[in-house]
Amino acid sequence: MKRLFQLLFVLALGQPMFAQEWVVDVPYNMGFMRDMVPVDAGEHILGIGGTNVNYRYDGLVLMVEKDGQYVDRQVHLPGMTLQYHSAVQLGNGNYMVFGLCDDSLRDPLFQQYLRVDVFNDQLEIVSSRTYDVDDQTFDYFYTTDNNVTMKSILSKSGSVILACKPTFCDTSGTYLVYRQKMRFYEFDEDGEILRVSDDDKIVAGINELFYAPHSDNLMISVQGSFPPNDATGLYIADTSLAIIARKDFFHLTGGLNPYGDRFYETRCEGRWFDSDCVIYDAYTFRYDGKDSLRPTFYYDKLYKLDSALNVLAELRLPPYDSCSFSPESTSTAYVDDTTIFAFTFCRRAMHDHDMQQLNVILVDKDLNLLGRKVIRKDDVRFSMWAPPAAFDDGGCLAFVRSWNGDYYPGDPFKQNQLMKFRRADIEITWDVVQESSTASLLSPYPNPTNGILNIPMGETRSQAAKLQIFDMKGEKCFDCAITKQGNLITVDTQNLEAGLYVYRVVSGNKEIAKGKFAKE
Repeated sequence: MKRLFQLLFVLALGQPMFAQEWVVDVPYNMGFMRDMVPVDAGEHILGIGGTNVNYRYDGLVLMVEKDGQYVDRQVHLPGMTLQYHSAVQLGNGNYMVFGLCDDSLRDPLFQQYLRVDVFNDQLEIVSSRTYDVDDQTFDYFYTTDNNVTMKSILSKSGSVILACKPTFCDTSGTYLVYRQKMRFYEFDEDGEILRVSDDDKIVAGINELFYAPHSDNLMISVQGSFPPNDATGLYIADTSLAIIARKDFFHLTGGLNPYGDRFYETRCEGRWFDSDCVIYDAYTFRYDGKDSLRPTFYYDKLYKLDSALNVLAELRLPPYDSCSFSPESTSTAYVDDTTIFAFTFCRRAMHDHDMQQLNVILVDKDLNLLGRKVIRKDDVRFSMWAPPAAFDDGGCLAFVRSWNGDYYPGDPFKQNQLMKFRRADIEITWDVVQESSTASLLSPYPNPTNGILNIPMGETRSQAAKLQIFDMKGEKCFDCAITKQGNLITVDTQNLEAGLYVYRVVSGNKEIAKGKFAKE
């Protein structure tokens, strides 16, 4: 089925919070997107996922134009459930889409068959293949709403590589445990399997698949089992699809200390810049006390890494209190050197899964915070399963779900929307949303810095507040009035010499905030 929906302009919604270029309503039975992929050199974005009508799943492919129009194709397999998970554009212009399907009488979380459909530019299926994953190694695929089951890439030889995580039943212990390992498939343009390669390590998610810079080796961003997530990081595979190296991310948070910060998920768009730099998003648990293994709070952080996992820059994303919650997908969309979009969610309270606020955050390639846009509406919850994706005109597309009430039929409000953002929509270099004033969360960042320094603080309403910066000799290097209200001060330190500095925020005779930072 194909349908063409016209653009709904934001003014018709009557909601000033939706000030981006456009917002398009999508029928809610188009239940979810698993991935969003720029195709045709960024002219279009291909969204893939599934519909959900009374827990019956059909495959969904969505072709979105830059002006907000879209065409959808829903694929129904009689007597089967079908969900699409990954897609790649072939050298001939067609789109190869990978999904999972199974007999509708089975639990929808357990899928036995790998489905490979090839669509043309009119979203018509030109070839289909179904492969049974039940073999000597694996039993089926186990899927949940928020995990990333597979990623695909067009190889340099023109074939398609799929990295996925089939499931097997581990009978080695006292209890039966279902575990997942990584498997590679290679396909030709018609979806025929050319070769299969298995790895022996347990993984929980395949977050991204991309080529290493200046190399024919593949890099696979993986999610480990939790606890202790000891596989979270990068796998590297050679041209034979054999794993030749593994690099974990634990050293980024201080090793294996169970009471320190711990990565729960890492995401990567897999787009290299500055020769060998890439941006990772890390959804992190913080454990502040040794009396409990329960996280104290969560936060989201971006890392600029080189191919050897050296940290070149880092930035903790707003908000800075305990309600930060990462999207369950890659959270960044790299547009150009000065425009990288990142997305986080907020909760009303710790361990509360009702997400009330969507934050659209703008940074540059050196992870300087450029601004944030907050999307909030009454008690509505927002979520975003699929990663954002960038058009070639600098716009960033996100598929956003919003609702209140429970998940079941008859809820008072449910809505799916396509939202396109531009750099001009993110107007702030000052964050005016009330945050916690917990001292441990108010450290300046990035620290050390070689440019922009961000200073979180309790909300300042005094128009007489000033920021002062002193060197280690006590000489005042900077003294500037703060003319806006908010809780994030952003200051350019490029004119400061390398060294250690002290800053103070004062209002009259009252000191509001103080701290130290290093200038590189």
